[in-house]
Amino acid sequence: MAPPTAHQYPQAGSNIVGHSTLPEYTVATTFVYSDGSWEKVVETNPSFVIWETSRGERLLSSPDFTYRPARWENKNMKGYRFFTPTKYLYSTTQSSVWPLAVGNRTHFDEKSKWGIPGVYEKHAEATWKCSVNGAERVQVPAGTFDTWIISCSRYSKMTRAGRAVQWEEKTFHYAPAIGHWVQLDQDFQGSRPKIHRELVAILPSLSSLGIDNNAIIGIKEHFQQTLGTAPSGEMNRWTDENKKISFAMTPVATYLLADGTPCRRYEQRLDLGWQSKIYYGIACRGESGLWTVPRK
Repeated sequence: MAPPTAHQYPQAGSNIVGHSTLPEYTVATTFVYSDGSWEKVVETNPSFVIWETSRGERLLSSPDFTYRPARWENKNMKGYRFFTPTKYLYSTTQSSVWPLAVGNRTHFDEKSKWGIPGVYEKHAEATWKCSVNGAERVQVPAGTFDTWIISCSRYSKMTRAGRAVQWEEKTFHYAPAIGHWVQLDQDFQGSRPKIHRELVAILPSLSSLGIDNNAIIGIKEHFQQTLGTAPSGEMNRWTDENKKISFAMTPVATYLLADGTPCRRYEQRLDLGWQSKIYYGIACRGESGLWTVPRK
């Protein structure tokens, strides 16, 4: 069953969003995308985020996602990247587009090396240019969000003749409401197929939030029951016996995939007393009757 895409939903309008600071991620949160892939936050602090991915990679990245991961590895290879602000003869460049505002720009250089340890190593250099180009309300499987449009282009290093070749262009739609991008488009200038990826769901790790097994069972049962019986727009709330955990589930809309599979967009609100979190997503009913988020 293929995950749904935004093209199966009505077109959204546009709106201007406010200023945004760097994203702050929560450990064990998983972001699921329209191609079925996912990324899970393993560790975080103000200067870096460590991710695990459905491709079997482990990435160390800046919270500023306009920079590619500084370190990555899978079962076969390892790679490293080093970043410095681009230096020009008569000007300096900003190292970040954050806090976001239309017109913010940054240029930086990237040096990378990768390979199989003890076998071979490759090197490359590139220059990146990123800018905040505007704001737009977009609709993706996870919901409708006001976003900043951030575009980044990767070029070969400037030659003596003053020429550089564009290798890649990517555009993020970043949603401050969730602190993550909800749509990514990548164009590799013909060297690889284009990529279009949309956010399908944000999944919390209930155990990592300190929720005990009995409460986890209750929340999961409530998730299934609400998607199976509640009409769109109706919020159903579940509270644990100690009244310390409150879980609200609201189906937002119902859709059918091309093969007739029913899917429901939802919003979840989890209140733990000391914090509240909202999670967006879409789930589809499988042959077993259970509602699950489409993922690899």
